[in-house]
Amino acid sequence: MTSTIIVLILFLGSFAGLIYLIGKKLPLILAVPVKEKDGLAELIGNGVKAKLQNSKVSKLVSSPELFLQKLVSRARIFSMKAEAKTNDWLVKLRKKSQEKNGKFSSSYWDKLKKKE
Repeated sequence: MTSTIIVLILFLGSFAGLIYLIGKKLPLILAVPVKEKDGLAELIGNGVKAKLQNSKVSKLVSSPELFLQKLVSRARIFSMKAEAKTNDWLVKLRKKSQEKNGKFSSSYWDKLKKKE
């Protein structure tokens, strides 16, 4: 109980300090003038912007329906592959089981009784 009160006091004190610092520094941050891009920075920015516009990510974001179609299609393919793999495992296990049952003869117990 005591530790909970101590943690609560520390939390509230830290939160109050954070609010105080933000309130104190926010006017200074807002007063800083926004600089326009320089020539080189603008060229680099335009090059990056052009590359981003031509990238696959921007195409996916621009058409979410197409993205969802591809995602569902890949999920379907993955599930079909997983189903085929589990089917192979089941076939192998059934073959092993049949081989084990084929090796065990029903006369095994009769042979054991005769030996005793």
